[in-house]
This record gives sequence, C-alpha cells and structure tokens, in this order.
Amino acid sequence: MGKVLSSHVGMKINEWYRMIRQFSVPDAEILKAEVEAEIERMEEDQHLLIYYQLMCFRHQIMLDYIHPSKYQPFSVSNLVDKIENSNHELSDMLHYYHAFFRGMHEFSQKEYLEAVKYYRVAEKQLSMVFDDIEQAEFHFKVAEAYYIMKQTHVSMHHILKALEIYDQHDAYAIRIIQCLFVISGNYQDLKRKDRALPHLKKAKQLASQIDHPRIYSSALYNLGKCYGELGYLKEAERYLTESADLARKEVLPTLPHTLYTLAKLLFRQNEQAHALRILEDGKLAAKKHEDQLFCHMFEYLDALYVQGINEEQLQKTIDYLEKLSLYSYIEDISLEIATALEASQQYQKSNQYYQKLLWAQNQIQEGECLYEF
Repeated sequence: MGKVLSSHVGMKINEWYRMIRQFSVPDAEILKAEVEAEIERMEEDQHLLIYYQLMCFRHQIMLDYIHPSKYQPFSVSNLVDKIENSNHELSDMLHYYHAFFRGMHEFSQKEYLEAVKYYRVAEKQLSMVFDDIEQAEFHFKVAEAYYIMKQTHVSMHHILKALEIYDQHDAYAIRIIQCLFVISGNYQDLKRKDRALPHLKKAKQLASQIDHPRIYSSALYNLGKCYGELGYLKEAERYLTESADLARKEVLPTLPHTLYTLAKLLFRQNEQAHALRILEDGKLAAKKHEDQLFCHMFEYLDALYVQGINEEQLQKTIDYLEKLSLYSYIEDISLEIATALEASQQYQKSNQYYQKLLWAQNQIQEGECLYEF
C-alpha cells in the first residue's frame, strides 16, 4: 500500500476540527480515528504531525467540556508537554493554534490570567486566520475570559463580533447559546438585568431544542441567577434547583457552582435548614469534582452564614481569591461580609470590607495591565 499524501491528511484534520467546533462528538471521533490510521501510512511531515497533536489537544478540550468524567483517555498535560517540547519551529498557523488551544485549556482550569496571556499571543497571529468561524471562535473565547474578569466592555466588544459570525452559519447552535450567556452576563455586570433576561429566555428556548445536558443545565442556571438578582426569588430557586438536579444526574462539573449559588440564595431567604443541606451537598460535590475554587467558596458560606462571621476563615478565602486574581469574587463577597457586619452593628469592621470591595473594583478597572496599547 502506497504512502498517503500529507495534504490529504491535512484536509481530513481540517474536517475533524470543523466537527469539534460544532461539538459533534460521533463525527469527530470517526474522523480522528481515520486521521490516526492514515498518519501511520503518511509521508513524513513534521509540521502536520504537530497539527495532529494540537488537534488531539483541542479534541480533548471538547470532550472535557461535554462530559469530563466519561472521556479521559489520556492526560492533557502530557499532550501539552509533548507539543511544547517539540524540536520543530511552529508555522504562524500552528503557533496560533498552540497559543489559542493552550488558552482554552488554562481557562478550563480556572487559570484566567494565564488564559488571557495565551489568547494575547494567539491574537498576534489572528491576521493569518481567514476562516470566519475560527475568527468567531477566537472572539468568543476571549469574550468569555474577559467576562469572568469583569472587563465588561472588552468582553461585549468580542462577543458581539462572535455572535455576528455564528448567526450566519447553521450547525453552531451551542456557540450561539453560549454567546447569549456572555451577553446577558455582561448586561448584569452593567446593572442592566432587565436587558439580560430576554437573552437568557432565548438561550433556554434554544437549549431545549438540542440534546446537550450541560448547555441546558447552564441555561437553567443563568436564568435562575438572573431571576435572583432581579428579586424573583422563588423563580430563581426553581431554576437553580432544576439546573442542579440535571448537573447531578449527568455528573457535570458545573454542579458545585450551581449549588453554591443556590445555597447563597437560600441563606439570604433565611431558609436555614434547606440552605445547610445544599451547603453540605456542595462541599461534597466540590471535592468530588476536585474544584478547589468552590471548595474555598463553600468554606466562605459556612464561615459567613453558619459560623456567625468567622473572620479568620473569611480572610483565608479572600487570600486564596487574591492569589488567583479573582477580583470579581472578592468584590462580591466583600459586599456580603460588609453587609452582614453592618447588620450586626460592627461598623468599623464593616467599613474595612467596604474598603476591600473598593480595592477589588479598582483592580478590575486596572485590568492587571492586560492591554498592550
């Protein structure tokens, strides 16, 4: 049997990547297997082998998003090491893919500053990217990261660019739903929750039409969170509970975050017994999913609502968040702590946390010098 042309394998990898971006797992798995069979008979091409390794990396990121407990055939960190320790210089496009995919991986690990660092490297090669869907992918992922870091206007700029492209193509329903999540989240950060709600209702309606438990659970979560912030507490509790039930059934890594938001809502409604049950469920879920962030956040809830404002534990949580530069979390919990201390007439201590809130807001506005203008 003769050698397979590397150009033929390259075209098949491109098709594999198209299925990955559409979250079409069966098609992606078939194409991956075909590529691997043909690589065994392919003429030598080191650049294409690196492209294949990068696509394996991106394939695993897709699988980890859909159902991380189900798809774990190999270590992503080992694959990263293999790519980065290659002796071959990367072409502009491979350099772009490496930086972009590495940023996606860091984001999935909640290393948001690291993710943005790699996205900025990828952005320098973006002029080499002529595929409009790939342009949309880049803008979506950057918007997602900046949303988490409360760089709201930067996030909104990128997410609208992404949505404009996705809307022109079929087969990208999941990305359109995720864009609506980010848009609504940005509106909530801009204190325009009234403008956030219609996008979330549309996202839920779209999510109900596809067979994707994680995206539907996220739609329920975001709707519940928004209702809570609008003061519709029973609606919020209903949607958050539905989201948690689905996340538990499907063993989704979003469960700790959902239970955290639900527990906080219940504590605020003085439903102490119910809140305590959700808090304990959340602690177990965070440990099961090895989610260090929410292990700390549940300890925070315990310290504030159960232990009667345990300042030592509260400070441990703030120190942890500060180490990760998660200033939006510091902003939120500083306000909650300050409000609780004020309610118990501890005005001097309350003022210290209001000062911490202002400090966190300043850090968010400075953006950790993320821009190179």
